[in-house]
Amino acid sequence: MSEIPFESQIPPSKAKLAAALNKPLVTRKVSDSANEKILPFSTDLELRDRYINFFNGLRLGKLLEDLDLIAGQVAYKHTEGWERGMTIVTAACDRIDLLGELHSDRDLQLLSSINWVGRSSLEVGVRISAKEGKTWKRVARAYFIMVARRDGKAEAVNKLELVSKDDQRRFQESEQRQQERRAIAKTSYLKDTPTARESHVLHDLFLRIKNGEIAGVAMEDSIRQSTLLMHPQSRNVHNNIFGGYLMREAFELAWNITYLFCRKKPKFISMDHMYFYKPVEIGSIISFTGTVVYTVDKSLMVEVVTEVIRPKSGETQVTNVCYFTFNALDYSGNLQQVPLILPHSYEEGLKYLDGAKRFILGEKKRNNAL
Repeated sequence: MSEIPFESQIPPSKAKLAAALNKPLVTRKVSDSANEKILPFSTDLELRDRYINFFNGLRLGKLLEDLDLIAGQVAYKHTEGWERGMTIVTAACDRIDLLGELHSDRDLQLLSSINWVGRSSLEVGVRISAKEGKTWKRVARAYFIMVARRDGKAEAVNKLELVSKDDQRRFQESEQRQQERRAIAKTSYLKDTPTARESHVLHDLFLRIKNGEIAGVAMEDSIRQSTLLMHPQSRNVHNNIFGGYLMREAFELAWNITYLFCRKKPKFISMDHMYFYKPVEIGSIISFTGTVVYTVDKSLMVEVVTEVIRPKSGETQVTNVCYFTFNALDYSGNLQQVPLILPHSYEEGLKYLDGAKRFILGEKKRNNAL
């Protein structure tokens, strides 16, 4: 799980911590912890320069770091986590959707607030809006699942008071997302066999590939990997690697894979379910492995698996899995057809089917939000 960096925080004294442990939980409003952050790209050229990419657009990987950070800040504020001696961790980035155009010369507004609270977990929603004249227009949204811990165990948190109809709506939508997460977890190719319809799709695809009826790129040829040593500059206050940094590295690998695969400019569409299974320690060697697992018309999905490698034994352990969807654009900004991805093994076929399910569900969610 990803812990939140708060280098400016000073740990509470033992006396204050003891008092906080005996402090009863309270019910807090959404407005009590809501946060606004402005990125003034239109006027702060130095800031813009830190976020700009080769195509003169925004480096979304860096923006992902900001999103994870402010989600953690909101969660800490709602739970009074720092005062109560809790550790707030990111269990998952449930979803990020791009709903409009991001321009490097327009200010961005990041509005974050609590959507839902359980016993020890919370969902934080982040609304990303771009400045258009004197108004803000929503261009993206993100949802983070945060969990409170103390001494390695789940810790109960302050409850949430739903004051307005908007609070109630967002709470209900969060519960719906939880149900969808549980449903797709049950149909994972690692846990469940393909349905009869899926088996037919896979068999038909296999025959078409074998008979040379379709042309495309072998899935194994899309695989790219990066291996990094985790340095202390990327640590959080709990001396583990900041989850936003891992998100950025995973995203940039997926972006590079898309660029090489399509030979066209990638356009990010969404990130689906980045799970944080365990914290990553400073000094760890981390391997990011990305694969194009599904393509359809003008879209593709890249799976990125993050693993810790133990140098002495060579053993690996998965720490994160996430899925990114991209379009491909020509240099005039027009959508382009992407090459077909062709699975050539049973495991690749299962990844293909899993990617198809995730893509269809993701498109449904994005279309409902537009």
